[in-house]
Amino acid sequence: MIQKCNPARSWRLAAPSCVWPETAAVNCRRLARSVDEVGLYLLELESCLAYGPDDLPQKDFGLRYHLHLPLDLPWRHGGDAAFFAMEGLLHKTARLSPWAMVLHPPDSLAALEAFLGALADAGGDPASVLLENTEGISPAEALDMAGAAGCGLCLDLGHMLAMGHDLPAADPEFVGKARMLHVYSPFGAEGPPPGRRHTHRTLSCLSPAGRDRLTWMLANLRPESVVVEVFAPVHFMESLHVLAALAAGRPGPAASPEGR
Repeated sequence: MIQKCNPARSWRLAAPSCVWPETAAVNCRRLARSVDEVGLYLLELESCLAYGPDDLPQKDFGLRYHLHLPLDLPWRHGGDAAFFAMEGLLHKTARLSPWAMVLHPPDSLAALEAFLGALADAGGDPASVLLENTEGISPAEALDMAGAAGCGLCLDLGHMLAMGHDLPAADPEFVGKARMLHVYSPFGAEGPPPGRRHTHRTLSCLSPAGRDRLTWMLANLRPESVVVEVFAPVHFMESLHVLAALAAGRPGPAASPEGR
């Protein structure tokens, strides 16, 4: 059985708000039995701006929250325009007091700084923005942007493994900036298919090298939250057991047939 609040670890166990094919409100109610925190995954700008009162949780369910900002922000119009386009999402979720906002960074530092400037002008804290490494932006590049712009870092294990990116472990800013982890396997147990297609598989599908990387991150970094970024109930629960085992220094179970 998963121990939701484990005093042996310093980080909060977190989940995305889309484990079940239900509303975020239903997911949060169900997830409150298993995790400490939920990330509200607001990945599509227009559909999330259209959310009504039944789509998002009306109470906190004893959870802490963060936001994952849309993947389709209009960066081509500038960072301030990207912020203004999604500002309504901050109002929709304000009652839940999210502590952080995960952002796939734009290509340019100038656009990011304009986005953060607009956030500050609206009363937000730029330090609450966590830049995620992506398939196109390595952890080292995301860390450089975070350091220049005054925000934090969300390390995505799957993106890192899928693209063969390294951790910037020698950078003195790295540990302090890495405030969140996204953990999952980017491939099935059979390994990367042609073209390195990136998916979100159960943690039991991690290769030995992937498990070693995750174990190192859990032992050497000080994230506030570790998000099991798996979007199917059975595989999510399986991943919680793998994460608990790796955090305790055990290898964890192998992939189930369904998880392959």
